[in-house]
Amino acid sequence: MNRLFKAIAAFLLLFVVASCNNESSIYDGFKKMENGAYMKFYSKGNSEVMPRLKDEATFEMAQYFNDSLLFTTAGDEPMRLILTEADFTGDVVDGLLMMHVGDSARLAVSADSVFTIMFQMEEIPEEYAGKPIYYDLKLLSVKPFETLEAERNKLLDSLKREEEAFLTPLRDDPNNKVTESGIIVLEKTGKCKVATLGDYVNFDFTMCNPKGDTIMNSFGVETVEMQYGEEFICEGFNEALGMVPEGGTMRFVIPSTMAFDSTGYEAYILPYTPLVVVLTMNDVMDKATYEKQQEAKAAEKEAEKQRLMALENKVIVDYIKANGIAETPTESGLYILPQVAGEGNVAQWGDEVAVHYVLKNLKGEQIESSYDYERPMYFKIGGGEMIPAIEEAVMTMAPGAKVTLITPSNLAFGEFDWGEILPPYSPLLIELELVEIK
Repeated sequence: MNRLFKAIAAFLLLFVVASCNNESSIYDGFKKMENGAYMKFYSKGNSEVMPRLKDEATFEMAQYFNDSLLFTTAGDEPMRLILTEADFTGDVVDGLLMMHVGDSARLAVSADSVFTIMFQMEEIPEEYAGKPIYYDLKLLSVKPFETLEAERNKLLDSLKREEEAFLTPLRDDPNNKVTESGIIVLEKTGKCKVATLGDYVNFDFTMCNPKGDTIMNSFGVETVEMQYGEEFICEGFNEALGMVPEGGTMRFVIPSTMAFDSTGYEAYILPYTPLVVVLTMNDVMDKATYEKQQEAKAAEKEAEKQRLMALENKVIVDYIKANGIAETPTESGLYILPQVAGEGNVAQWGDEVAVHYVLKNLKGEQIESSYDYERPMYFKIGGGEMIPAIEEAVMTMAPGAKVTLITPSNLAFGEFDWGEILPPYSPLLIELELVEIK
């Protein structure tokens, strides 16, 4: 991923939706089905079975734009999808709903609609504008909604029994304490103060399922700091935060009724999963103490920022002297050192341009290069997609021009920390080439 871009570019989804733009040209040779899908059947199966909404369809799929294959299930497992009603007509679901088991067909959708409706983009990429995206589909099988429901109910019953088998001996153990709400305290240390509503707490925790698989962990990763009373993870965890003394540790089990109950949480936590938690309470602070602490941290951070910025200025001055650079910086503090002259008009605000770049620190150590991606980077000047230094410099360049930029951190990555190779508030050396102005 290119670090220079501040926004991640949207890629085509496997399942896209479309409305009917330029139907006469985009959908030539395709039949409009009763639900709005545009289809062309290659072959018909012998089955009378058709999927319905809420059924699970198993199918093979290949996605094409022009003659380019974007995605295929060939050589891999077929796709399985529970069919839900689409927000727009003409998507893959609509195509599948028009097929019988064994059918093979091609579905056409409008790329314009994909970008403007699905991705909510104001501008359609030029190469896609006014063209279709195709899906070759083969419906392999259909599992009825009723069967899915029966399987799910069977699974839920099994998970519920497993939870009860896990919790019962823990509840019956006289060494454990069961709270009125159902939390099972297995072990607890510490005798200091506990948090009351409005206090601020600083803690670490590990959360596992009964098999010992880690679901979440903050130890050695990132300590959690929050105001007690705010929602965090689940009801049982929130209650437990008020039970652990400052400096103490508690190991406890949260029954699913106080966690994610019969729904679970996406693919991470199954329904009826009790949570086994180890929680260490590092600090409990009243609001006034917490605010003083934050003020002290902010002052310390600002002092460190000023120190690093002063050091940065010295590093740039020393580099300029050591390399005998006579150019004067721009008003923003950017040094633009011409290397190769370009030909034609200089890029202007609002132009779409393509550039190659190499990023280095002032020691000459390379951080990133667009040449490694084997293609230039496109962006619109003024669109906020590139760091300010490149946007400023490119407006002094004609196609083919190459420059070297000595860049203060406020025109590059500021307080962003790339580790030893580029700490916060570090100047940047950029080799920049303007490939073209579109």
